[in-house]
Amino acid sequence: MKQCPACQATYPDEQLYCGQDGNPLAEFVPVDPLIGVVVGGSYRLRKQLGSGGFGTVYLATHERLPMMVAVKLLNASRTLDPSMVSRFRLEVEAEALLTHPNIVRVLDHGQDPTAGFFIVMEHLNGRDLAKLLDAKQQLGILEIFALVDQAASALEAAHKAGIVHRDVKAENLFLVDDRTQPEGFFLKLLDFGLARLTRNAVTPHGQTLRAMAHRSTAQRTFGSPATMAPEVATAGNIDHRADIYSLGAVVFELLTGHILFEAKTLDEMLNRIVNLPPVAPSAMPGGEWVPADLDEVVLAMLQKNPAHRPQTMAEVRRMFEKTRPTAEVAWSDWFLPGGKAGPESPRRREMAATSGAVLQPLVPRERPLVLTIDDDRVMRGLVRTLVQSTGCDCEALESGEMALDWLRRNPPPDAVVCDVLMPGMDGLTLVDTARANGFQGPVVFCSSVVSGRLRADAAAMGRVWCLDKAMELHKIPETLRLAGVAPPVGA
Repeated sequence: MKQCPACQATYPDEQLYCGQDGNPLAEFVPVDPLIGVVVGGSYRLRKQLGSGGFGTVYLATHERLPMMVAVKLLNASRTLDPSMVSRFRLEVEAEALLTHPNIVRVLDHGQDPTAGFFIVMEHLNGRDLAKLLDAKQQLGILEIFALVDQAASALEAAHKAGIVHRDVKAENLFLVDDRTQPEGFFLKLLDFGLARLTRNAVTPHGQTLRAMAHRSTAQRTFGSPATMAPEVATAGNIDHRADIYSLGAVVFELLTGHILFEAKTLDEMLNRIVNLPPVAPSAMPGGEWVPADLDEVVLAMLQKNPAHRPQTMAEVRRMFEKTRPTAEVAWSDWFLPGGKAGPESPRRREMAATSGAVLQPLVPRERPLVLTIDDDRVMRGLVRTLVQSTGCDCEALESGEMALDWLRRNPPPDAVVCDVLMPGMDGLTLVDTARANGFQGPVVFCSSVVSGRLRADAAAMGRVWCLDKAMELHKIPETLRLAGVAPPVGA
């Protein structure tokens, strides 16, 4: 449909000009009648943020306070269905029990005479994990582990409160932009509309919430098929271990870029969820880098029988933390320069292509300057102390992006000491980019993922040293002297 921007008359798609005033027609965009409406006496709807078959979310401003919020409205067609209204109220009740930092906060709720049932939540800046995965953007290993730990922590709190989420999926894991976090994001778990109370509970306001022993068949089978546990697909007995399966399915996609079970129809997918054993992440294209112990954790979470899975989210977190050292080394060996993917690593190509810049020319300094980069605050302080003990000045930064920006605006340092694995831009990509733009000074990689292969590759590059962060940190002064940056002892 087309519309005249002047008189607002509408016409069929094939018409180009208004029959009344001759103006060129534009695509007709329906005006949301709720924009500008004040909901609950306090929240003025400003624009639509998203919608689905169940509800619509709006950005809103408070009428008396300088704050923005997100307001979720139950779609009008759903208000006639008692189970939908019950589900909407359950979302409020479930989140009323939870004050975890990784769970979205509900601020208010009610029923408005114009807009209907509404929930007011904190407004979040960022995007959900599904949008990131749809864009085929690859997370680094540090970001993956941070995301899994924060999601598991949120679900652990829900389970302790007697709440099963039942719809853990990428769309409900929201990555809030937060530059104060090492990973650059802070995770929020969304949408408890499908939650199930497993026992009577009391809200912080003293209200008793009673567990729902029975729910409709339709409601039991709600959820995302891509991450649905077998017992949910068969409408069986569901407890908190269904969330453990669903989080495992999310992790599977994070590690491989593929959903757990591909299918052409919903029935086919449900059949595979119930009957087909999951494939190890390392057997999938894109997951070749996954080490055996991480495979085992994911497959344990994806067991068909809930009794064979890890029994709590606390156990899941411990299992992931145990695999972290080998996963970091395996990821580095595969994706970073010198690994199996080598210079053709898609991550390295993407980072270097978007980060290159001509560096400032070298100028003489009174004292050598060493640029050190590490996302850990304590480690930056230790390295700075060691560098300064040699008589060199030190500029300490917390990320590869910050270091590259510093290099663009300043003459190159006399040497670089940096971690390998860092959120965002890794150390090797940073040095690759700096080398391509003229920096030829010595580099000391000080990292927990130093392998024999990395040491050999570094030696072949020339003027590059690798130190094990746990065992060889004290060798930084000696290495800077060997590189000719720091003066000899006693000089």
